[in-house]
Amino acid sequence: MEKLDTTGVKAPKRDTRVKTDDVTKTKGLTFADFGLSKELQLGIYEKGYENPSPIQEESIPIALENRNIIARAKNGTGKTASYSIPMIERVDVTKDHIQGLVLVPTRELAM
Repeated sequence: MEKLDTTGVKAPKRDTRVKTDDVTKTKGLTFADFGLSKELQLGIYEKGYENPSPIQEESIPIALENRNIIARAKNGTGKTASYSIPMIERVDVTKDHIQGLVLVPTRELAM
């Protein structure tokens, strides 16, 4: 995979919190390994993500194939990015209609 040019991209402050196995025990994949657009990869980097978490490594490739996913992981493991990254990747900005929908069970989660 070719390395993403992040020249001029301002990365956020590094997260120094202690990380547990549910976010560190990965296969060693990168976001580039999923074949994501360079623009999306830069956006992911700008938000502070460096590498995908285990839940992201498992679910992003499946979602990019337009397959359904039922996944469970602890809080803070990257579940939201697991479905939102593939959804953003598949949006066609030339079309003027709804292309994605996220349903949540409570108002608090929606906020």
